[in-house]
Amino acid sequence: MKKITGGTVPMPGSGYQKRVRALWCVMPGGLLYGMLRASFCRLLPGMLLIAVLITPAQAQWTMGARSVAMGQAHTALPSDTWALFHNPASMNTENAVLGFFTIRYYGLRELEDQAAVLSIPLHPFRKRNRMDVSLGTGFHTYGFDLYRETRAMSGVALRFDRLRIGFSANYVHIRIDGYGSRGSPVFDAGLTAGLGKSFRVGYRISHILTTDSGAWETDMHPSEMAGGISWNGMKGLLMAVDIVKDSLHPLSLRAGTEAELPGGFFLRGGWTSRPFTWSAGTGLQLNRIRGNLAVQKHDVLGLSPGIDFQLHL
Repeated sequence: MKKITGGTVPMPGSGYQKRVRALWCVMPGGLLYGMLRASFCRLLPGMLLIAVLITPAQAQWTMGARSVAMGQAHTALPSDTWALFHNPASMNTENAVLGFFTIRYYGLRELEDQAAVLSIPLHPFRKRNRMDVSLGTGFHTYGFDLYRETRAMSGVALRFDRLRIGFSANYVHIRIDGYGSRGSPVFDAGLTAGLGKSFRVGYRISHILTTDSGAWETDMHPSEMAGGISWNGMKGLLMAVDIVKDSLHPLSLRAGTEAELPGGFFLRGGWTSRPFTWSAGTGLQLNRIRGNLAVQKHDVLGLSPGIDFQLHL
């Protein structure tokens, strides 16, 4: 028996303890509570208390198999179908794109992300104002019947030659079975800039201008800042590096590489330092249809397979 604030909870072997401690660090506490409740419905009340009081560390907010495969180093990518979720400044301004994505974290059905995104460029602005404008909308759901997180968002990207600026507005709703539900608006912003012919730098900040009613949501998903740089000086090769810091955790370094092969094939790889993960993936581009596969390996929790599908209209 292991003593925990609020009660005494039976803990299995050390391997189980190691896995649960790692889960505390990668998911909202409410979701872990739901999983434990589903698996150990007869646990003592102390587990319920610790699940409510624990400070959650990180939500699953990286969308797109390409980004996952490249170690989530997406802040300064030249163009990204899922940029609305990562850095709205990088939204596609050339053509409309519709995308669908799903990933199952650590092979657990309860930790499954599903998302959809649509971005539409407004070409009349290019002719009248000499700038590119793109609008985007997205939807994301995460969890299962005992814990469900849902997010709806919209954003805009403005492109002035080498400079791009983007903003997005999110409404996040969280429901925990037995504890009710609540939602709040939060806002993100980002920019990217081209340096010469080969380099691009980017910066993003997430969860800014949170309203008083959304203060609880900031605790669930802390404010985050990231700076990144990408390089594509060699034909068919793209490299990206991000430095990420949120309000609760140490600095994290992320890096990824993408190689384009003949026939529209892509190979990708990446890693993150906090938590330590490595990832790999592949992609296929067939005219207007594109698909990507990715797998991420957490040092303790295991593999997370993901897939996305995109239609360029």
